[in-house]
Amino acid sequence: MNDFMDAVQEMPQTSAAPATEMAPQHDLESLVREAVAHAIAEKFSAFQAENAKTQNALEDREDAVSARENALFEREMRSFAREQLLKRKLPEALLDALCCKSEEKCLESLDKVEKAFRTAVQEGVVERMRGTEPVRSDSQPLDTMDDNAYYHATYVK
Repeated sequence: MNDFMDAVQEMPQTSAAPATEMAPQHDLESLVREAVAHAIAEKFSAFQAENAKTQNALEDREDAVSARENALFEREMRSFAREQLLKRKLPEALLDALCCKSEEKCLESLDKVEKAFRTAVQEGVVERMRGTEPVRSDSQPLDTMDDNAYYHATYVK
């Protein structure tokens, strides 16, 4: 029976020994998990930073391409407007007065500018044709004036 009691007493010691050995293994597993989690977090944050940098570079390139496309479109619309001015026999100096945002707006503004230009030219022609009335001196009839008085009464203003 002593042997049995000795065996029973040894049993808790032997069973306790693996429990104490388990604790360091459990600590080791938790340390490994923490190290892996930390490494994953570092890699993920590095990935996010690289992704943000790549995204910013992509947005910058898209902005640059968009600016070049807008500049090209604006040059094309100015060229179109210049052709329309020449086709309608209008001065090229009116190009700056046109809206060149789209073809429809360009044609609309061209119609308005052409109408205003033609009206102004017509008014100028009418004004020029109208002239001024001759200056007359009612003090003396023209047929009784000498040459110098006639000249000053009709030509000199």
